[in-house]
Amino acid sequence: MNKKNDDDRIGRWAKRYYKFSLWLVAGATLIGLLAANIMFKDSLVVPIVISAVFSLVASFAYGAAWKSVARSAPQTLTKFYLAAPALRMITAALVVAVYCVVVRQPEKIRTFAIVFFIFYIVTLIFDSVFFARFEKLNKKHTE
Repeated sequence: MNKKNDDDRIGRWAKRYYKFSLWLVAGATLIGLLAANIMFKDSLVVPIVISAVFSLVASFAYGAAWKSVARSAPQTLTKFYLAAPALRMITAALVVAVYCVVVRQPEKIRTFAIVFFIFYIVTLIFDSVFFARFEKLNKKHTE
């Protein structure tokens, strides 16, 4: 296979990842805001917005890092798939810790943690499925 074709294929997958990530976060945000509106819970708005921003930033950083690794050192993608979620988890824990220090109200912290956890799990599942599919199709493509 030639490098140009591989770069094009990786670029297409990266664009798909960005697009689907954006759709996923936007959908989760809209569902969360709709639920907050239906339940008359204005206290959910800030956790939803913070969770959505974190999810977008983390997903776009993950996508850019994946694209770089896939193009420059595809043989190390397995290590990337192990290290990147660990880094995301540490970053997520830091966001929750900062929120706890800033807010200091147990009820708000609990609400934030639940909303944040939902966004985190949804994006984690999406990443796993998306890149498992990529690897499966990539394996067929290289055989």
